[in-house]
Amino acid sequence: MILNADETILKHQEQKMHLAELTLSEQLKMTERRIEERKRLFGINDEDQRNMLSAKPFIDENLELIVERLYKQQLEFSEIQLVIGDADTLSRLKNSMRNYIQELFSGTYDAIYINTRLRVGKVHKRIGVSPSLYMQAVNRLIILLNEIIEAQCKDGSCSRIEAEARKISLSKLLMFDVHLVFETYTGALVAAVEVAQMDLEQYAQDLEITIAKRTQELKDLSRMDGLTGLLNQRAFFDHLRSDLSIAKRREESITLLYFDLNGFKKINDTQGHRTGDLVLAHVGESLLATMREIDTCCRYGGDEFCVILPSCQIEQAQEVCRRLVQRFEDKAGQYPVSFSIGISQVGPKNFPSVDEMVKSADKLMYLSKSESKKVPGYWICDQTDKVKLLLAKPNPEESSDASR
Repeated sequence: MILNADETILKHQEQKMHLAELTLSEQLKMTERRIEERKRLFGINDEDQRNMLSAKPFIDENLELIVERLYKQQLEFSEIQLVIGDADTLSRLKNSMRNYIQELFSGTYDAIYINTRLRVGKVHKRIGVSPSLYMQAVNRLIILLNEIIEAQCKDGSCSRIEAEARKISLSKLLMFDVHLVFETYTGALVAAVEVAQMDLEQYAQDLEITIAKRTQELKDLSRMDGLTGLLNQRAFFDHLRSDLSIAKRREESITLLYFDLNGFKKINDTQGHRTGDLVLAHVGESLLATMREIDTCCRYGGDEFCVILPSCQIEQAQEVCRRLVQRFEDKAGQYPVSFSIGISQVGPKNFPSVDEMVKSADKLMYLSKSESKKVPGYWICDQTDKVKLLLAKPNPEESSDASR
């Protein structure tokens, strides 16, 4: 079919609109296969990921020192002062650098990581940072991080061989990041977008295949908990990383519920594991019936569960907990089981790492747990450390004693 001039212009405009809805990595067709090819090109392997992860605790300890020293050195140059401009911008840059260093030592370098690096190039080009200034900052960061790794070696936290291996891995990853930044910085993005526009029809077919593949993966038993019908721990961390990245990009709040079952061990011990499994299945059914389509419900392990609530604040999360408790009581109220729930909200401006968010919710859950041992029932605790009883549920033995 041959398009006339008006149809061609209209199709071109539609393509531009579609591109605006895609991330940079999607526009550049940075598939998982292409990402792995790029990593091989820079010699990045599993050992490098392990090296970065092993250095992470020490880097986290010295994170503020690294960032402050870096920007103190940067501000010695008047040209950099002019680009930064004001204290608010400097504060945002420091926060971005903290996030970057944490991601650099995360050991995970996937599509989300790639997209963030590509956006760095686009932002730097937009605000007028020259390539020489950018490379100068990268060089200073390498020096500072190597000094921290060297200090770790000198205090005996790692051997000389381990320290040198970490420096090599750091160098590989920073050069990998620089190449991604300059993918956009030097205009490669513009050329790739033009190719993507001409090849949009083929891309749509590839995207259809990718969606079908992802849908199948979601059904894969390796990511599902067969007993409850919920996602398992592996899938939980994948979803939390992705949802945190989206919330950060959109500057939205995101809330994590972390809860376990009070009295569950006693049911297993006295009524058997089949009854225990039935209780777990009721929890899964109650979660799936209560939560929104955009929420992610997971069995974290044993009798612990997590729920990711995008675009949700603490007050809304508390109401979600009430509905969940009511649903479970309607379906399985005959069992002497209740919940201890921790509620952790982040955003819309400040976002911790995935591990920090999970630890925060876990800590709040244990505060609820402590209260449930005093007064049996459904307890919640949020970041104000205020523990609240949603519904009292005395143990059957206590009710029996009271009746006597």
